[in-house]
Amino acid sequence: MANGKTAMVVGAAGDICSEVCRRLESDGYKLILIDRDEARLNRLVNTLDSDRVTPVIADAGATEPVDGGIADAVDQHRPEVLINGVGGDTKVLRIEDLTASYVAEKINENLITTFNVTKLCVPHMKAKRYGRIVNFASAGGRTYSHFNNAAYVAAKAAVIGFTKQIAYELAPFDIVANVVAHGPMLTSRIESAWERRPEEQRKDVLNRIPLRRMGTLDEAVGSVMYLASPSAGFTTGSVMDINGGLYM
Repeated sequence: MANGKTAMVVGAAGDICSEVCRRLESDGYKLILIDRDEARLNRLVNTLDSDRVTPVIADAGATEPVDGGIADAVDQHRPEVLINGVGGDTKVLRIEDLTASYVAEKINENLITTFNVTKLCVPHMKAKRYGRIVNFASAGGRTYSHFNNAAYVAAKAAVIGFTKQIAYELAPFDIVANVVAHGPMLTSRIESAWERRPEEQRKDVLNRIPLRRMGTLDEAVGSVMYLASPSAGFTTGSVMDINGGLYM
């Protein structure tokens, strides 16, 4: 049943966001789905009610002006919910192996994409005096990572700082902004990298997680759905850790 609200999901074709899209649709939202991977986005759209879905093939990290398709979709549909689910990295690289271009790439994928789309959506949320912004960071962005690299961790830490600042600025307009900091979740991307690791490395990783297992897709999605819901109206500037007890 339609609820009259629209949600924009950036990075919609990823495993976590794809399932978020299905649950948002089930909850009655109209959807604007942004992704630069046309094939994966089309596969997702084919699982949804096409009458309530607007797909946009675009790179949200493009330099200004933001891709016209994204801006046009925001102006036309004026979403009340924004989920910035872009970014990700499975490369374990030491500082001496990083390059400036790689660091810039991670900042663009994570922080700039989040900034670009949030800036477009905020004026419409202010006009409606309602908004839910959910940004994806990482357990590593909270402190450090056993599983990634300094470029990725820095980018995700920047997303957390960005979110806390906009939460402060937007609170008087009844717009809340929060972060989900997922730890090692067994998405298809992580599973592929996981299977390539030697058995001893996998044991070492699991031994670092107090729950001694990876998180499930359902566990990853549940946190996003709460922060996107009307129930999260008194939750803002928070970082929800979904990490199996890492860094307690």
